[in-house]
Amino acid sequence: MVNCSEITAASILVPQKSGSLSGAYDYTLNPYAGCAFSCSYCYVPKFPNGKHHFSEWGNWVEAKINAPQLLQKERTKIFGSRIFFGSATDPYQYLELKYRLSRRCLEQLYNYKPKKITLHTRSHLVLEDIGLLKSFGDTLGVGISITTDSEDIAREFEPQAPSIARRLELLANLCQAGIRVHVSMAPLLPCHPERLVNLVSPYAQKNLAWRYELSGNK
Repeated sequence: MVNCSEITAASILVPQKSGSLSGAYDYTLNPYAGCAFSCSYCYVPKFPNGKHHFSEWGNWVEAKINAPQLLQKERTKIFGSRIFFGSATDPYQYLELKYRLSRRCLEQLYNYKPKKITLHTRSHLVLEDIGLLKSFGDTLGVGISITTDSEDIAREFEPQAPSIARRLELLANLCQAGIRVHVSMAPLLPCHPERLVNLVSPYAQKNLAWRYELSGNK
């Protein structure tokens, strides 16, 4: 059972002045803290957290209930900026069905015209906002994490995340909608590499804007 609490955040756009995202993005945006998908390899719980122990990762989520209002307050930062949406949580984990924080944040971002948004997820729930995603045009791209071709391996390392089959359906639906997407294979979990590539490669022929990132364990 995931322990969910509501918090009032002090800020929502985190400047990227150093680290792996700093060259390509100005800010990160995470409408939730914690993640119920329980991916065992996630780097986020490795960072110090005064409220939650490392071993509790996957069992708690904090909903930043004022996230959309903070974006409105910080709107002067948004115009012309580059934002990575979902760097420390999955913005479309199942609590999004209750809070709709990611949708409401996207609505605010649309109002204030960022230069670039990359939204990263494992979840098919993003399809509920497909019309909103399309409204951004080439400004927005969606990154989908597909780390193995094996459902058994996925259940071991990502026990609460949507199935690989669901993610492949998501990939196809986004492609059909004309939304720019890429597949993240980091970390690359145990798999049959050729089969994994074959599962995603048909869509690349339909949308040349797709980018496949093969990294992690080899």
